[in-house]
Amino acid sequence: MRTVAVLGGSAVGSVTALLLARTGWQVTLVDDEFDLFSTPSPQLRARPGAPHTVQAHGFMARTLHELTTRLPDVRQALLDAGAPLITFASMVPPHWVDGGRPGDEQLDCLRVRRLTLDRVLGEAVAGQSGIRRVDSRATGLLLDESGPVPTATGLGLEDGSSVTAGLVIDAGGRRSPISRWLADAGIVQPQRVDPCEVIYYTRHHRVVGDAPRLNAGFAQIHQFPSFISLLFLGDNDTGMLAMSTHGKDPLLKRLRHDAAFSAVMAAMPGFEEWAVALDPIGSVFCLGALDNRMRFLVRDGRPVVRGLHQVGDALCMTNPTRGRGLSMGLAAAGALCDLLGDESLDPDDLALAYDAWQQRVLAIYYRETAASDVTLDRQLRAGLAGQAIPRNAPGIELPEGHPVTSEDLDRAADADPDLLRATFRATMLLDDERVIASERVAARTRAVLDALPPSPGRPPPPTDGLHDRSVLEAVLAPYA
Repeated sequence: MRTVAVLGGSAVGSVTALLLARTGWQVTLVDDEFDLFSTPSPQLRARPGAPHTVQAHGFMARTLHELTTRLPDVRQALLDAGAPLITFASMVPPHWVDGGRPGDEQLDCLRVRRLTLDRVLGEAVAGQSGIRRVDSRATGLLLDESGPVPTATGLGLEDGSSVTAGLVIDAGGRRSPISRWLADAGIVQPQRVDPCEVIYYTRHHRVVGDAPRLNAGFAQIHQFPSFISLLFLGDNDTGMLAMSTHGKDPLLKRLRHDAAFSAVMAAMPGFEEWAVALDPIGSVFCLGALDNRMRFLVRDGRPVVRGLHQVGDALCMTNPTRGRGLSMGLAAAGALCDLLGDESLDPDDLALAYDAWQQRVLAIYYRETAASDVTLDRQLRAGLAGQAIPRNAPGIELPEGHPVTSEDLDRAADADPDLLRATFRATMLLDDERVIASERVAARTRAVLDALPPSPGRPPPPTDGLHDRSVLEAVLAPYA
């Protein structure tokens, strides 16, 4: 019987446990916060081990794709819990739908709050045979250091007992202690870090009446020199409004106050229809600046430790600006479980194959996301200093020397429904094979651009309303 200990029972950990249990593994799922997210009627509250769960979440098409293809019962449970689908047709201008195309359903997204997702997954875990839940805090990684490469053999628990297993999976999130335990054992784990000083303030709302159309597909986005506003809709007529600011902006720290948050929301130009449709159902939650970080367990073609794999934020942590975190986490869990299904792979081959997938697929999605966050950091810093705002980061990473640019793709996609679908697949993390970077797509992009009139260029940035720092200061003056 194959045994696995999974550290972390939140979304990605629960999905990993379910996937493995349903393919014959005996799973021990270790988490000391089960009661905070798997109770039948969870309250809107931050979890010490995962403070980001109360922040705004936009679940991209990759999330729905992973649930549809791997856990269809969980997908149905979310729909039954009031999480509606966002169809591709509802996210794009109507004239691009043309009655739909084969495969459009793969571009659908899901409207759901993180607390609803966690509850549904908690119920699925509780009803799944082959999963033993341990409500305890893990205190260490058990290692067999008798061989040339240390091997993970389980987890130590706070009561002095331990969980032994043939495999350990770290789904402990952005605060997972596994990397620290490896360092304590003298195991140096390679990683990439992209610093970012963006802070997020989120407030949950009830949507009253008919919801206005979103201006950016599955989100409502407004950018100002000093902050960016992102609205994501959730299940059961709810919406989560986030305001992203620079961590060193003293004025916008006032957004932590409910009244200040509401005042800025009401003053945003272009947001008037939404402002009257949103009724607050909780206070403001703040998420401190978080660096983007990707960890690796292979160095110079060799695993640094055997029998240990990471998924979710423990593997790849990104700021939530592009809403990709859960999609990347579920993609990694699915890829790892697929590899674990190949019993011909020995531990080293498994580690190398997973690392190859990470480098080929996940690293590109990570770099695109990190580029957005680092650019947002620079934009907000420039706005704070009264300087010209730099351009946005490219939405899609293309190889060096590629015949078209990401901006070329965006412009051509506005004029061609096939390219629109290709760019949607890439931005929604459904293009693991990077068709978007193929010669065919480049040729189509060039042909479309050649038939278009010259681009008028970037319009001058607005300077009125909240685009003027003095107006923002006046709105927030009562909340000093």
